[in-house]
Amino acid sequence: MKVSIQIVTWNSLRYIFDCLESLMRQSFRDFSVLIIDNASDDGTVEFIRANYPTVSVLQNFRNLGYARANNQGIQLSTANYVLVMNPDVVLAEDFLEKIVSFAESKPHGGSFGGKILKLRSQAIDEKDEAGLRQMIKSEIIDAAGLAIFKSRQVINRGENEADQNQFERRQEVFGLTGACVLYRRSALLDIAIKNEFFDSDFFAYKEDIDLAWRLRLYGWENWYQPAAVNYHYRQMSAPEVINFKNKFLSRQRSSKILRRFSWRNHHLMLAKNDFFGNLILALPWFLVREIKIILYFLIFEPFQFKNFIEFFRLLPLALIKRKVIMAHRKVEAKGMRQWFK
Repeated sequence: MKVSIQIVTWNSLRYIFDCLESLMRQSFRDFSVLIIDNASDDGTVEFIRANYPTVSVLQNFRNLGYARANNQGIQLSTANYVLVMNPDVVLAEDFLEKIVSFAESKPHGGSFGGKILKLRSQAIDEKDEAGLRQMIKSEIIDAAGLAIFKSRQVINRGENEADQNQFERRQEVFGLTGACVLYRRSALLDIAIKNEFFDSDFFAYKEDIDLAWRLRLYGWENWYQPAAVNYHYRQMSAPEVINFKNKFLSRQRSSKILRRFSWRNHHLMLAKNDFFGNLILALPWFLVREIKIILYFLIFEPFQFKNFIEFFRLLPLALIKRKVIMAHRKVEAKGMRQWFK
């Protein structure tokens, strides 16, 4: 198969039908599908095995985390490309055709992503919220690639904007969100550290940004192709910069697990990938953001300070990985500075 599609599930029954049905309707057919399940107990695995006999399932008997589970799938793949996607993603029928054709035209591309629009569900009978639901595709952008700032904040380009064709240009971007991204398998093999592609120490969150950064350091390109459209439920979000006027409530609603890993993994990523000289040049922007976050933690989330201890526990391993990355990099500090806005 030219493409190996892998989906990590964890109690994903409410999403997996729409996701797999969109795969079955693809105009491009040269692909296989692997589900890596992280000990779901909601019937996800049983549903897939009963209804999708051509879909392979690797069942873990404990939750290994998103990063490690994806590494399992990549290690098993022999395809030219690996499509990593979330179970709450639905592909347009020509998504694979568009993204694979584009990838074939970019031999130095390590990763490729399309335009991701937001998706929501609604009860068919409005009086029965727990009953059958219908999928509603929107014209609101979820992500058009990743952008990174001098403060080291990373955002989804265009998130929450109405799609008015403002992101219709094929272009290199800093990276692609892991919700749905096509990787060239040879690029993944090139950047692997001790047979790991995603950093399993991250467990979940920010592992896609870390991988995108490493691809760039190793000289691979990350490309955005707007013609390849997909849709994402994205039930949670993790605002990076704390704006006390309009971000407080959205942060309070987001998962405590997400908030637990977000700060820790972000700083492990910087320790692994950033050039010290570049960080010093960006110090005013970086410090302003860090001070805002620390003040927010002091006032609203004192439990976050446990993550400082966890960060320093994992830092020695991150610095070992940094040595490997910096020894194999093909891009210097100046080449990376162009991506910091």
